[in-house]
Amino acid sequence: MEYAENIKLRKARRRVEALKGFYKHLLIYIIVNVALFIVRGRVLEFFQIESNDKNFMEWIDWNILIVPIFWGIGLLYHAAKVFQYKSKTLKNWEEKQIRKFLKEE
Repeated sequence: MEYAENIKLRKARRRVEALKGFYKHLLIYIIVNVALFIVRGRVLEFFQIESNDKNFMEWIDWNILIVPIFWGIGLLYHAAKVFQYKSKTLKNWEEKQIRKFLKEE
């Protein structure tokens, strides 16, 4: 019985570490993106004074806006992995495979 409890304890610790990692990732995402949006306004103001090149301004704007989008996709993937999200299709497939292998044996 002690061995089984030890395994459960290790699994629980791994899960807690994964949750901590996700929450750190989320916090950094929020801090960096809030800072980017604050800086975005300042940078655009600075460059509008120095340059009236509209293409350059759009380039800066798009680069600053694209960071949260792609990083957010990665963050969603991280959340799905940590919280063990599985779609219904994947669950149904797994159940079919388990039944199939049980019938074979």
